[in-house]
Amino acid sequence: MSPGEYEAWYQTASGSWIADREFSLMWRLLNPPAGATLLDVGCGTGHFSRRSAAAGLRVTGLDPDPAMPDYARGLGGGVNYLPGTGTALPFDNKAYDFVTAVTSLCFITDPERALRELWRVARHAVTLGLLNRHSLLFRQKHGRGAYRGARWDTAAEIKQWARQLVPALRITVRSAIFLPGGRLLAHAAEAVLPGAMPWGAFLAVLLHKPDHGKSDG
Repeated sequence: MSPGEYEAWYQTASGSWIADREFSLMWRLLNPPAGATLLDVGCGTGHFSRRSAAAGLRVTGLDPDPAMPDYARGLGGGVNYLPGTGTALPFDNKAYDFVTAVTSLCFITDPERALRELWRVARHAVTLGLLNRHSLLFRQKHGRGAYRGARWDTAAEIKQWARQLVPALRITVRSAIFLPGGRLLAHAAEAVLPGAMPWGAFLAVLLHKPDHGKSDG
């Protein structure tokens, strides 16, 4: 998928609604203060990077495909874009207040290694957006179209990855996009089903260090 095609999906009715739900859920979990620094790993064309910058953060976007950061720069938004891979981040320990990865770990063959890198670079917390294997979307889309080659994870697996991290962390998991497609029924379901339910297609995970002040969930 070209950068233009990738970005165009966010302009569709379904893509816009899904992105809104995903960003809102991750933002509520993270609740960062204005002016904090954020590294967006696997930023693609920078959709979530730009939204974070518009919300008051100082954002760096990183992607292994040089065409993605190049395209993203042309869209503006006040984000600093760099090429790079999530398994070998070119930054010092605790270089950023927060680190996020929105569905990018789904395409990394060694997610545990990548998570160690995200955790190393984060000062306060890491947020992950992942595809949920316990979801209706998995049954409909696994191995097809844009999801071909993607890994679908579970909350239990993510907690297993997190056991390797030092210092010891706390973890909060929520989900969204219970009915795929973005139509009226999906909107209605999203309005009434709580994020604590584990069956949404999008898993939002907050891994927070002891000083971040979040409650377990």
